[in-house]
Amino acid sequence: MERKSYLTLILLLFLFVIQRNSAAQNQNKIFYDCYTTSNMAPWKETMEQMARDLDPDNYDQLFEVTLAWYGYIGYCLGNNKKSEARDYLKSGWKFLEKLSQHPQAGAAPRALKSGFYGFEMALSKYKAIYLGPKSMSALQEAAAIDSTDIHYHIEKGNQMYYLPTLLGGDKEVAIYHYKKAIELMEAGNRYHQQHWFYLNSLITLGYSCEVTGHIDEARAIYQKIHFLEAHFKWFNEEVWPDFVKKYGAN
Repeated sequence: MERKSYLTLILLLFLFVIQRNSAAQNQNKIFYDCYTTSNMAPWKETMEQMARDLDPDNYDQLFEVTLAWYGYIGYCLGNNKKSEARDYLKSGWKFLEKLSQHPQAGAAPRALKSGFYGFEMALSKYKAIYLGPKSMSALQEAAAIDSTDIHYHIEKGNQMYYLPTLLGGDKEVAIYHYKKAIELMEAGNRYHQQHWFYLNSLITLGYSCEVTGHIDEARAIYQKIHFLEAHFKWFNEEVWPDFVKKYGAN
């Protein structure tokens, strides 16, 4: 290959990578804005566009689409939109299965599978009898691959938080895993401070500390959230006022 042609090819590849990274950053910005303003319509539009543009052989694209579905299903369940959650869970499983079968798949897809089983159980409590063990098995697979994975720690925390004590649940252990996930996020660069998943994990940790009586720690986490995102609508209108009413701001 001639030097000029080679340099042209390198430049085109470089521009492609820049363009792809720019698109991903824009998508994350949309999701973050939706999460902090409680306006989820652009989230749904964006993730559906991502699905239409998806290259099924591209692991990173598959992962981001699956994570977007994960976040939107969680929003639906948290806002009593069960019918919509059920519809998106059905389509979300298709992306997750493709992600899990990808040659690059590691611990994270297995951990997300545990989370999807959790969504199924939230929609139909009776399914816990047979989906509970499947959720645990998926987490065990994730841990066997990489017990330092962020999504493993988040889903392990969720499992320990919601599992009844008689079946091994332990909210203190859940807090340990949430903290570990956040430490890993802050030490890495995938989930930066203006990523919805990072902010959501802080909310989860703060609430878990509040529920378990670690009030000073919960307050410190909530104050951190306010410092990171002063215009966080749901937090400012519900989470923080409810906490201050019960325990005070200082």
